[in-house]
Amino acid sequence: MAASLLSRRAHPYTARRIVSGLSLVLFSGAVSACAGAPPAAEAPVPDVSPVQVVVDTAPPLPADGMSADFHNRFARNDARARAIVYWMQCTATVARLRAEGRFGPAARAPRAIHCSRSADGVPIGGVFDIDSSFRRVQRLALVRLDGARPGYSEPVDTVAIAAAHHLARDVHARVNRSWAARKRPFSVVPIAAPALEAWVIPRATKARSYVVGGDMGFARAAAPDSLQLIDDHSATWTQLNLAASGPLRLFSSVRDVAAVTDLVTARWYAELGRSVTLSTPAAVSTLEAGFDPATGARLVWRHAPVTR
Repeated sequence: MAASLLSRRAHPYTARRIVSGLSLVLFSGAVSACAGAPPAAEAPVPDVSPVQVVVDTAPPLPADGMSADFHNRFARNDARARAIVYWMQCTATVARLRAEGRFGPAARAPRAIHCSRSADGVPIGGVFDIDSSFRRVQRLALVRLDGARPGYSEPVDTVAIAAAHHLARDVHARVNRSWAARKRPFSVVPIAAPALEAWVIPRATKARSYVVGGDMGFARAAAPDSLQLIDDHSATWTQLNLAASGPLRLFSSVRDVAAVTDLVTARWYAELGRSVTLSTPAAVSTLEAGFDPATGARLVWRHAPVTR
């Protein structure tokens, strides 16, 4: 797993910011919503967490025939995708640790999940409760997700955790009824990119399948508790059968820069060892083994323009 899981203690009001060129800083908490769930008013409050994405704004020097604008937009969506893949891996690990009693008896342990990385890149995760106003984080218990899962005692930004949990809850309430009517399961993942966003990421409805397209992105609007739609690919939701082995070729319906869900799907299966190529009408992008010194990623994208 690309991440480890968390520690026991966190300082309530101290914030730690992680800013590094093209680096990922993920603080994530789990919000997973099944499309078959009851309407938003009746649905249980989902687990949630913030995931921070920091992308260098300096223009790249493209040498592959793609424009600098393409590289900038692709890098931002790919940073979001890396954050979301980390969240998927991390929250699954935290949920297992909670079930095993790592945070106390499972029946009484907090239900919300938090995942992040420390300033020096240590993956951490844990559980917490939050008050009804979504302002105060309670019973936060964190562990490192590497090694033997020792407790984590450094300060964390509980205000950011609460804000991300609140945004994800509101996004879940916004989309749950329509996605349930279409029988489409989804997860809501909050990320900071750098402003706080929450992404609705579709999940496959059956085994040995994957989804491309279909994602939606939200941010806070100026009015309190209101939402602004920043991206919507819900009309492109497509579920396809997954071959048991061999190279995976994904086709995005987006004209040039692939949707966030497409990049999530590509990275998920690439990290499982598949050879992955992602095509749009404008470019063919391949994930290859390599090293990105800015992010520490062991998989890098190679792009080639589509010629006609």
